[in-house]
Amino acid sequence: MLDWSRPPGCSSGCADTSLPSDHPGYARAMAMSAPLALDDWGGTGPVLHLAHANGFPPGTYRKLIELLKPRYHVVTVRNRWLVPGTDPLEVQTWDDVAGDLIQALEAQGLEGVVGVGHSLGGVATLLAAARQPRLFRAVVALDPVLLTGRLLLAVRGLSLLGIRGWIPPASQARRRRERWSSREEAAEKLRGKPLFQRFDPECFQDYIASGLTSTPEGDFRLTIPRAWEARMFETSPRDAWRSLRSLSVPTLMVRGGDSDVFFPEALERVRRTVPGVRTEELPNTAHLFPLEQPEECGRRILSFLESTHTR
Repeated sequence: MLDWSRPPGCSSGCADTSLPSDHPGYARAMAMSAPLALDDWGGTGPVLHLAHANGFPPGTYRKLIELLKPRYHVVTVRNRWLVPGTDPLEVQTWDDVAGDLIQALEAQGLEGVVGVGHSLGGVATLLAAARQPRLFRAVVALDPVLLTGRLLLAVRGLSLLGIRGWIPPASQARRRRERWSSREEAAEKLRGKPLFQRFDPECFQDYIASGLTSTPEGDFRLTIPRAWEARMFETSPRDAWRSLRSLSVPTLMVRGGDSDVFFPEALERVRRTVPGVRTEELPNTAHLFPLEQPEECGRRILSFLESTHTR
């Protein structure tokens, strides 16, 4: 059995902890210095790392994970937003999330990992593979957040003005309800919301189980604090396209046919920017299709990996 416990140090890519303690960047450097733990979901075969979407803990993907385990040993990074006491300001860009993934894999001496990521997790995995291709044998990005056109220009403009908190997903995340008296109340309130209406029933129950955490007061709160969720929306990449040009490992990108995040224009730009990447669309699904149609999602992942002889 592999030991996924939190290691005491890291190899390459660690933050600079040689800064004096009174330096403005000292606290962030210390926070970013130690590799994050890997959680082991079991399975048989090569190691497969699954990176989740913003706001949805790894447990939400249990059904997809179970479909992958007969052929792969699945692990997930215990990201900063899952570690109590962490500060959302530790992360400045999604490149930091990619760096966390690189450090976690390197700390365990892992190379040739299969990287699967959804949304934020898809972008972080793509960035990590572009920076350290030796760590990955193949990558599957599920509806990654790759912006183009006016939306990309708007995000860049808000960044230059220092007001990225005005981005609607970030402002909405700050206002969302964070606590419920019971899981049953949360399920009743959330099930009818548009975000969850297409969810596979098991995936919805897995979200209620893993997306909420009991508190000492006896109620339940979001496992991923809304401050962290908002921060990740604020720090979405202004331009990941430059990094994608360095992508050299076998890669599949899948777009949900009705996605409001990974638009057809972005898919076409992927085909122009990285011609070697395989692209597919999953009809009648939205951005959260890994949680809407986990069986079909798993089938496509396994089919691609089989075609690349990733065993």
